[in-house]
Amino acid sequence: MWKVWIPIILLLIPLILEDQLLGTLFTPYVYGLILIAYGIIYYSRTKLWQSAVLAIVMAVTIWFYFLAERPGRTVETFQLIDIYLGQETLVWMKDYITMPVWFIFLALCAITFFTIGPIISKALDLEGSAIRLFKLSARQVFSEGNGFTDRPYTAGKHSYNRNELIGFASFLEGKKICLAEYPAKGIKLIFSMGISPLCKKYRNRISYVMFKDNGELTVFISEKDYKQYRKQYTFDQLCEMMGKTFLRFAEYYKSNKEQRIITELKTV
Repeated sequence: MWKVWIPIILLLIPLILEDQLLGTLFTPYVYGLILIAYGIIYYSRTKLWQSAVLAIVMAVTIWFYFLAERPGRTVETFQLIDIYLGQETLVWMKDYITMPVWFIFLALCAITFFTIGPIISKALDLEGSAIRLFKLSARQVFSEGNGFTDRPYTAGKHSYNRNELIGFASFLEGKKICLAEYPAKGIKLIFSMGISPLCKKYRNRISYVMFKDNGELTVFISEKDYKQYRKQYTFDQLCEMMGKTFLRFAEYYKSNKEQRIITELKTV
């Protein structure tokens, strides 16, 4: 719940202070620009277009409110930075940018938020879990060695049948630890600190651990994910430790000790 209130507080506190101390109205417009910039940056990193769309819709809704509710103050504020809108623009704003029209924008913003918001929230949770997975696995690595390779790394064997792995994958996905895919010959568990696993178009470039039906365990760590650890750890060792981490988690699940997975992730 606090994730929802923090952005609101970050807008209201500067807005109130500016209004009381300076009598200007820069805050909502600057805040909107920051929202849009954040949405675009997040999109460029995760490839989730929803972040840019939500940011733009929210920014426009905020701007529209202040243009409708305080047109005169807005014109005066813009004049302080040599942006002169003119009397005709002010009249046009009062005629067409009105509070009833803003309520339409607010409704559209609410629909967008409740449609796209859960996707972005899940993406943030998956990213946080991926960061913890890498930290948990990386702290078990001790020596230097070879660099990145784009080939999956064979990290050992497993003894779990497909039904056990489906249950394990469903648990991890339900806890937003990773995303699961079910190819014909195994179970693939996908995670990333960069491109979101929710972006299907780029999943072939995202880190994963795959439990194959023949008992083989393979690990692939993307170049972007490995870049954050290459100065400290070898690629093979990081892959091996990631595989061991998932094997350990699978054993916890099979032994009805799923809570230990959550506990371990919370330690990093």
